[in-house]
Amino acid sequence: MFNFRKNLLNKSLLIGCSLLTLSAAAQTSVWQVKKGEDTVYIGGTLHILPSSQMPLPAEFEFAYQQSDTVILEAKMPDPTDAQAQMNMIQTLSYKNDETLSEKLTPQVKKELEAKLAQFGTSLNELNSFRPFMVSVVLMSMELQKQSLIGEGVDAYFAKRASADNKPQQYLEDIAFQLRLFKEMGENNENKFIQSNLDQLNDYSTLFNSMMKAWRSGDTELLNELVVLPLLKDDPDTFKKLLKDRNYNWLPKVEAMFGNEQQELVLVGAAHLVGEHNLLSLLTEQGYTITQLDIAGQQ
Repeated sequence: MFNFRKNLLNKSLLIGCSLLTLSAAAQTSVWQVKKGEDTVYIGGTLHILPSSQMPLPAEFEFAYQQSDTVILEAKMPDPTDAQAQMNMIQTLSYKNDETLSEKLTPQVKKELEAKLAQFGTSLNELNSFRPFMVSVVLMSMELQKQSLIGEGVDAYFAKRASADNKPQQYLEDIAFQLRLFKEMGENNENKFIQSNLDQLNDYSTLFNSMMKAWRSGDTELLNELVVLPLLKDDPDTFKKLLKDRNYNWLPKVEAMFGNEQQELVLVGAAHLVGEHNLLSLLTEQGYTITQLDIAGQQ
C-alpha cells in the first residue's frame, strides 16, 4: 500500500503544485519585467507536459540563458526520500479512521467508484486520502490514459539548473504547499469531487487547449480555460491557490531587483493570467512588463 501511494504522489503532486490580462498576441508564456536597467524574467509553466511538447519555445531557453538564478515555487523532495514521501502521504490523508466516502453522497460515491474502476483501481485504495489528493490522482490517471503525462516545465529547468550549477531558490516551501492542498475541498468534499469528475468527462480536450494557449502565450484563453471556471465554481480555492499566493510572492519578486543577479522566475501559468495575477500586481507597482517574443525581435 505504501508503494502504491508513493507512486501516486510522485506522479500527482507534479500536477497539483498547478494549473493555470496582458496582450494575447505573443510567442509564449514568458515575460520580461523591467525596472530601469534591471530585468527579471517570469515564465508561466505547466507542471505536466508531454514529451511531444519538447523542445520548449525559444523564449524559455533565452530567459534561462540570460539568468544567473532559477526561482521555483517550491523544492519538491527527492523521490528516494522515504521520510519526505511518508510526510506527504500523512498530510494528505485523513486521521482517526475518517474516510472520503463517508463524506460523499451515494450518487457521487457511485460516480467516483465507476471512474476509478475505469483506471483499474478502487475507492478502497484511495479512501483515506483527502479530496485534493484524490482529484490529482484522477487527473494524472486520465492524462496517462490519454498519453499526455510527462515532466513539467518546472522539473525540466530544475534539472537543467542542477546540471549547470545554477543556484535555485524558492518562493515557498513544500510544507506550506501541503497545508494548502490539505485544506482544498475540506468540509466541501462532495462538491469538490463532483466538480472534478465533471471535468474529467472531456479532460483531454481541455488539457490540449490549455497547452496550445500556454505555448502561444494566449493569456485570454488561459484565463477562460483555467482561472474563470475556478473563480466561478470555487472562489475560496481561487483565493487560497492563486490570489493569496500572488500577493505573497509580489514582495519576493520585487526584492530580486537592485542586485547583481538576473533571475528567471517559474510559476504555474494560472498565476499570470486573470484577476489579481502576479504580472498585473507588478504593473501596478510601476514595473514595465513585456511579453517575450524572440522570433519577433529577429
